[in-house]
Amino acid sequence: MVDVKKLLFNSVTISLPKNVVQFSLGIILYWFFFGSLDFHLMLLALSGFLIAYSSVYIYNDMVDRAEDRKDREKLKWKLLASGHLTEGFAKILIFSFIVIGFSLSLLVNKWFFLMVLMMLFLNFLHSSPYTRFKKSLRKTTVNMTVIEFLKFSCGWFALTTDIVHFPFWVILSFSVVYTTGYLIYKFKFRGNIIKANKKLFIGLAAVGVVSYTLSLIQYGFPLAMILLIIIPLFILMFFKQMDIEFHRISNMIVIEYLLLPVVIISFLILTIPFVAQANDEIASTITVYKENVMKEIPEPIKKPIDNLSSELKKYKTLEDIEEEIKLNFKELAEPLSE
Repeated sequence: MVDVKKLLFNSVTISLPKNVVQFSLGIILYWFFFGSLDFHLMLLALSGFLIAYSSVYIYNDMVDRAEDRKDREKLKWKLLASGHLTEGFAKILIFSFIVIGFSLSLLVNKWFFLMVLMMLFLNFLHSSPYTRFKKSLRKTTVNMTVIEFLKFSCGWFALTTDIVHFPFWVILSFSVVYTTGYLIYKFKFRGNIIKANKKLFIGLAAVGVVSYTLSLIQYGFPLAMILLIIIPLFILMFFKQMDIEFHRISNMIVIEYLLLPVVIISFLILTIPFVAQANDEIASTITVYKENVMKEIPEPIKKPIDNLSSELKKYKTLEDIEEEIKLNFKELAEPLSE
């Protein structure tokens, strides 16, 4: 007899809302910059991403099956560990999800397909018994940040190859914050762990603060970025007051389900006229301060920044970067062919 609860509550299904929200960030940012959406392409890309990425959770459960059997909490939603899914059928599901997901992703564009492929490869490094990145704090930090960066930005590159308007710092901010949350859950952070890896956490915090600050001053949605700090802070303070353990799986799922919609709400609220007006006023004020600060920067420091900015502006799309790489390879190959 089929256990309906297990079909509705398992590794794949509990991650679907999270993945939908992460994918949606790129879509919302695209809509914010360009003002229109191709809904058919968006749904095709979302389907390809969700189906392909679902294979990651089954593979991870297959690798960790013996370990998960010892955890009563994980037995509630780990189908392989609980015996509700056989290894043979799990392999069929993994293969099917990858084939269907990759096929749909290829229909979107080659860049989106490459991003999905890279996400699966990095997750293999994370979970595989041959690499086992998940057992190393440093490897997990770097690998997970890259994975989350790809997840948060794949919605954008499903719709465009534009990199001029691509909100790099916003995506990086979300990636660092998500990785930090994952590390808290995965390694059950205590003071001694933080002290033993002080440089790593200082670096992670620095990247987060810098990327958030640049997101606040560089793009046209400062109010959304402010709300993304205020609302989650209240939610986390509430959990702290209730003396809830953040590293417990069930608690982390609840926190994710509460925090991730804030991402959508913080940007969609800008569609309300009076909120949009307030956002524009804050953005204008920030622009004035930014221009005044730039005037005070010494020329020896300002010139390299301007040169770097001009160099980056040469590339307007991913195709431009591809052409540059092809040209460089061609120049390298010419002496060898003579």
